[in-house]
Amino acid sequence: MTSIYRLSLAFVFSLGTLLGQIHIPSPIKFAWLTDTHVGTRNGADDLSIVVHDINKNDSISFVIVSGDISELDVGQNLPLAKSILDSLKIPYYIIPGNHDLKWSSSGGLLFEQLWGADRFNFEVGEYRFIGSHQGPLLRMGAGYIDPTDISWIDSILNSLSDPRQKIFIVMHYPLDPAVDNWHALRDVLRSYNIQAVLHGHGHANRATSYEGIPGVMSRSILRRGQQPTGYSIVDLFPDHANFIERIPHVDSTHFWYRLPLGNNNSQDSLSLPYPDYSENDTSGVEIVWQYETGSLITSAPSVESTQVFISTVGGELMALDIKSGQVNWSWQAGGAIHSTPAVKGSRVVIGSVDSTISCISAGNGKLLWQIKSEASVFSSALIKGRKVYIGNGAGQVHALNLRNGKKKWIFRGGSGYIETKPVLVEGKVIYGAWDESVYALNARNGQLEWQWSDGRSGVLYSPAACWPVAAGNKVFIVAPDRVITAIDISTGETIWRESGHKVRESIGITEDGMHVFARTMQDSVISSKTAGKSFELDWVKHVGFGYDIAPNAMIEKDGFIFFSTDNGSVFCLERSTGKLVWRHRISDGLVNTLGVIDSKHVICTAADGKVTLLRFAE
Repeated sequence: MTSIYRLSLAFVFSLGTLLGQIHIPSPIKFAWLTDTHVGTRNGADDLSIVVHDINKNDSISFVIVSGDISELDVGQNLPLAKSILDSLKIPYYIIPGNHDLKWSSSGGLLFEQLWGADRFNFEVGEYRFIGSHQGPLLRMGAGYIDPTDISWIDSILNSLSDPRQKIFIVMHYPLDPAVDNWHALRDVLRSYNIQAVLHGHGHANRATSYEGIPGVMSRSILRRGQQPTGYSIVDLFPDHANFIERIPHVDSTHFWYRLPLGNNNSQDSLSLPYPDYSENDTSGVEIVWQYETGSLITSAPSVESTQVFISTVGGELMALDIKSGQVNWSWQAGGAIHSTPAVKGSRVVIGSVDSTISCISAGNGKLLWQIKSEASVFSSALIKGRKVYIGNGAGQVHALNLRNGKKKWIFRGGSGYIETKPVLVEGKVIYGAWDESVYALNARNGQLEWQWSDGRSGVLYSPAACWPVAAGNKVFIVAPDRVITAIDISTGETIWRESGHKVRESIGITEDGMHVFARTMQDSVISSKTAGKSFELDWVKHVGFGYDIAPNAMIEKDGFIFFSTDNGSVFCLERSTGKLVWRHRISDGLVNTLGVIDSKHVICTAADGKVTLLRFAE
């Protein structure tokens, strides 16, 4: 993480790391903005109104902005938000929210480029404010705190000169199971004098408690229905804090909550459910080895011969020995890696948010070639023959020579960023993008063959996160519109659409291409035939994974279907019937698309940064 340091009003503030202490007479007054959603119809206007109102109030000393700065990190949404916030006459401290990181054409990079950091730590009087985000980074699911951020917060708390200093934690999500690994942060905070968790996300003023730690949620600044544009003002006194809603349009304030301050002894207060691993008692599955990278992982493992290739948000690509889990080599990119390594023979191709596409030697980790794209690269590459096909955050697709990285062609006709892995069939490179479309490009010259859309308006319904699969004359997709669709590969026409099972972005196909299967959003998996002109169901099985919307591909191997969930579990089903063979939980958060070695061995990567080899021992 980088830091930007700002000198203002004779006090030293830092967006990343504390430089000095701010001494302000009691009460300390600050403004709290959240869920500004610049990019929506009124987002920029409402933020401008609030900033103008704060600038007229000389008693406010600083501003906290707790996430969802933009509706989506596309176009000029984040730069526009920054230009408005930079017109504040007082310092402000800011973190991103899920809208800034899940739907991001920069893979989360732009926020850090604009503000210098995505977390903060500063003191005002006797109080310390620590802010960090909870993602989720690119992948749909619950929030998740990067393990490096938890370590960072832990290091701050461990180095306090006064262990009983009054501390406010600033988040976007609440500190509860809305964040998969909430408990990891809660355990770090347990011994310290946490006054409250301040967060947004819920768009309402509300006081709550997170295992004895007070929680305060603030309203969105946005006007909505009868709710006018507004924000929160907080007055900090030695023994309490007053939370006040400010409505600029009518020049009114409304006191709504008084928070007691002092010694918060919440060490023994337990109420929220911690992750339950009891399913492992009867799974028949064992962990052969586990390697901890220490970094968030959002990509799938790639298995090739005796090695498994792993990439991390910390920008590391590594090769692990399949038998032992030992690191054979590692290579460091110039930015975060979200793309799954593409491997063919002695070469590994990877993209990074620093806009590079790199080819690494599978044998020793040496850089063989690297090219610069025109935007962040976080989609996964497809290698077919001697060509590499990979998209970027500007909606472009590159076709490169695998041997030397020379550009064969670049398609620049797309308008939405690309995060998926394409499929190549009948001479067409097919993929979805965040512009409501599926594209088919001529694999030889990059010309657009067809562009498909379901006709429903709304970028958030785009068929962009799933890895499409194909068989016969059809390509199959699932999307946030909860529909599975079969598209004619030759023409781009819709063959059939099935909306009765509420699938989302998790799909797979059998090795023989005869059946396509998908995970629903609640507990079940469906299988249907790929042949024919209409949807023909094979079976529906209730598997019991709960509510899940993670965009993970499903893999069939040797007659078994493998998939993972956003609560850390891995499942194996019989392909022919959907019967559950085993389930095993390895993490408290998202497990990415699996690396299936054979019917009994599966490599897993999880958001917690761990790489695990599972073996079904029966």
